[in-house]
Amino acid sequence: MPQTNTNEIVVMKKILFITALLLLNGCAAYYPQMVDIPLIKEKGDIRVDAGAFFSPKIDDTTPENEEKKTVKSDPVSNLGIHGTFTAGITNVLAFQAYLCADAHFRAHIQSALGLYKRFENGTVTEVYGGIGYGGGFAQMMSVSSRDNYVLTFTQINVGKTDVGKNHFDYGLGLKGGYIFTHTPDSSSVDIYKKDGWIVEPSVFLRFGSSRIKFCAKVNYMWTNSVVERYYYYPVSISLGVNFRLGKKIK
Repeated sequence: MPQTNTNEIVVMKKILFITALLLLNGCAAYYPQMVDIPLIKEKGDIRVDAGAFFSPKIDDTTPENEEKKTVKSDPVSNLGIHGTFTAGITNVLAFQAYLCADAHFRAHIQSALGLYKRFENGTVTEVYGGIGYGGGFAQMMSVSSRDNYVLTFTQINVGKTDVGKNHFDYGLGLKGGYIFTHTPDSSSVDIYKKDGWIVEPSVFLRFGSSRIKFCAKVNYMWTNSVVERYYYYPVSISLGVNFRLGKKIK
């Protein structure tokens, strides 16, 4: 009986070890962020967006040759949750805050100030500028480290809100920025990534009532901040709920 218990403990340790390796499998700490495109209309307009996202494993930046296969890592797809708060604080100025966490124990947080304009035909344009910070553990074969980064960015949004009886919102965004990467645990991981530019186009659709809407978003990311032996997720897909908490609804 004691021998059986010992075998069970060994099996459980192996399962936990394999699970940990999967969760720490190597991929970039930054991936397309599912920040809300709020389309603020007026002072006092408040949007709260929350949802879950999925980043499929569809990109392999590792060249197919024997020399570089020795450092190849095979990441699993990524899952996580996100939330955005945006408020119109004057007739032209908005504030936005965003937080994201994923199944690989990585997190991203950012804040921004933006200018917005609502036109007579119902179109809304926004321009945000801000800074983000994030990090998490990454592993490339036998090398493991904690990846941290700082992101400075600008984002332009355009779209329409409350179209038709189902109150459709739809539009697109374009985010551009520069990411500063840092790996304090191991300098040897620096060969896999570097500082560089990111470009993130995004599209979204919301529908529901004037105050509560279901939301779907798709984001894509191009970056030169990783080099050819490093994996990253180029696409994120999100489903969630969007709340409008402003005093007035037009």
